[in-house]
Amino acid sequence: MGGKSHTAGGATAVGDTSPVWVPWATLRPTQGAIGYVQVQEKTTSYLALDPEKRRSFVGEQAIKVVRGPSDSLHVVDHHHWARAWFDMGFPEAPVCIAEDFSALSEDTFLESMAERGWLHPFDPCGHEYPVSSLPESIGAMPDDVYQSIAAFLRMAGVYENPDGFNAKFAWADFMRQRVAPRPPTVDGFSLMLAEAFAAARSSEARGLPGFIASEESGW
Repeated sequence: MGGKSHTAGGATAVGDTSPVWVPWATLRPTQGAIGYVQVQEKTTSYLALDPEKRRSFVGEQAIKVVRGPSDSLHVVDHHHWARAWFDMGFPEAPVCIAEDFSALSEDTFLESMAERGWLHPFDPCGHEYPVSSLPESIGAMPDDVYQSIAAFLRMAGVYENPDGFNAKFAWADFMRQRVAPRPPTVDGFSLMLAEAFAAARSSEARGLPGFIASEESGW
């Protein structure tokens, strides 16, 4: 897998839907953790594709980035696909540019990113920390099991992402307060997910962003 390689500074034009391939070292995460069970699910689904369909799929799911000062590339969507492809050994990262903020000062850049909801500097326990403490690479992102729990709830139709908002973080924090951690095993995750579905039926969950009411389920 791979294609035409570009440097970070000339990755592609803003809005270009054709992905280009850049060194993994040029990517900077904008969130402090990922759900690794979700990464594993994405890896499984990618490997299940027919080999001839994988290239077009990568194009559709290219890592969305913002070009920042010093031509760094900041991931603003598809962190989990990025980690899956990194772990699979892709030699380079497929990206598309959402915005070019390379001309901004560092402070203005961070303000612009925050205004768009493109920074989520929280550790695996949900504690906020300085943006400067974000992981330096895709491979260095730690696991937050509650992000995986939230992702599976969304896939099951419990909630959706409102326009311009990633509801997963709110749902992960909600479940963090209501679902006890378990050992990192299949059984442990299954127990957590079962408790999360029960919590998703509570009256408090109805106020979360993207909640999908269902007459059949009583939610």
